[in-house]
Amino acid sequence: MYLISAYFDEHTAKQLQRFINTIAEKTGNTYMTDNNVPPHMTISGFEMRKPEGLVEDFMTMKNIKRGSVNIVSVGEFLPYVIYATPVLNQYVLELAESIYEKVSVRKDVTVSKFYQPFCWFPHITLGKKLDKEQMAKAFEAMQVHFMPLSGEIVRLGLAETNPHKDIATIELNA
Repeated sequence: MYLISAYFDEHTAKQLQRFINTIAEKTGNTYMTDNNVPPHMTISGFEMRKPEGLVEDFMTMKNIKRGSVNIVSVGEFLPYVIYATPVLNQYVLELAESIYEKVSVRKDVTVSKFYQPFCWFPHITLGKKLDKEQMAKAFEAMQVHFMPLSGEIVRLGLAETNPHKDIATIELNA
């Protein structure tokens, strides 16, 4: 599987990393920190039979502009994941649609059903592979430490999974 993810400005990324670190400290679950998973929002996940030309196709996305994001809440994907939720504003929606259009035109690509239009749920994973007790501790920690923040999406990344490996990144235009 391949992923295209959005990355945040330095201030926003640092705050999100503090949330990740706090959850790891309070729960004892260090999956995110042990695997050096940076704060990000996955925009697309897809399979493809022939990855030739994938990086070149990804690099055509360099015309995408930076945009604002407001991260306002915390939620969970039961039973294992706690995440921060950005508002699905016009920029985030258009970013997801634009990337879907660019990825899905390749005949050898199958976009995951979770990243197709009207099926994608924007989220920023803060803790993963949490058991029931760890999830409760993670929420307790976020009740104390979470505060809404506004930031900017400044970069896109293309990665392989299992294991995670960054392939290419693009700095977005101001």
